[in-house]
Amino acid sequence: MKIIPCGTEHFEELVSFVVRLNSDDAHHIGFFGEGEADVRSSLAECLIPPAEGFQLAYDAEQLVGVFGVDADPEISRAWLFGPLVEHADWHSVADELYAASLKAIPDGISEQDLFCDSKNSNLADFAERHGFPVRSENAVVTLERADYKKPAFHESQFSIVDYSPEFFEQFERCHNLLFPTTYFTARQIVEKLDSTRRLFLGLENGSMKGYHFCKVEPDARSGYIDFIGVDEAMRGRGLGATLLATGIDWMLSCPETERISLTVNADNVAALKLYNNFGFVTERVMRAYRKKGSNV
Repeated sequence: MKIIPCGTEHFEELVSFVVRLNSDDAHHIGFFGEGEADVRSSLAECLIPPAEGFQLAYDAEQLVGVFGVDADPEISRAWLFGPLVEHADWHSVADELYAASLKAIPDGISEQDLFCDSKNSNLADFAERHGFPVRSENAVVTLERADYKKPAFHESQFSIVDYSPEFFEQFERCHNLLFPTTYFTARQIVEKLDSTRRLFLGLENGSMKGYHFCKVEPDARSGYIDFIGVDEAMRGRGLGATLLATGIDWMLSCPETERISLTVNADNVAALKLYNNFGFVTERVMRAYRKKGSNV
């Protein structure tokens, strides 16, 4: 077995391998997304370039495994893209790749995340062996353009506006309360806003009560809902549905968008009911693992 860095010269081979294996539930790694466009987009967004953060395993010149690392020192977390292995000795190859990949994790990182399809039993065994407890189970739900069912709304007392800087403190407070351990800080979200990423705010009497951060990826012909949340005191009054509809309408205004997806806790019955009312269906159930500690 030979383990080498991906480098730029093996990048296309890496992409082809990931696209082929990741379509199989038994291999699926959530951080890569679905299909070639998603894989390329996910790799392009890595803070650690794949040429430096990915290791490849070869057996007799045949690529049999990949393992990647991305990390954000600001939130002290690393995301592990793998192990994705096609070999009779899956666990040995996975362990060798993990050991080789640890050197790509920056100093000061205190959390490592794994994210895979719940049917990926090999990764479940890997997580247990390396001390990654289950953090959550998540449903990936998708909406095809043709299946969009926009519910009828009563006249709303809320106004929906695009983000502007005067709302940053309110937005940051709400985001930290609703998603205290998530992958983007409020500051990182607003810094990402551009023609493909929008942050919609729900206001009541000039005060922010909820938000929806979403994006379109024209090359992948898709849209994605990163975050949607409503102040707990406002729930049940239709703000979440109004924010959701606003974001969907914007994403579908991009003619390339064929489908929209998001990830939600699998036990969040109220949220799943809301998405189902709009035409979303559950595509797969994912499992998230997180190892914590000062020397993970």
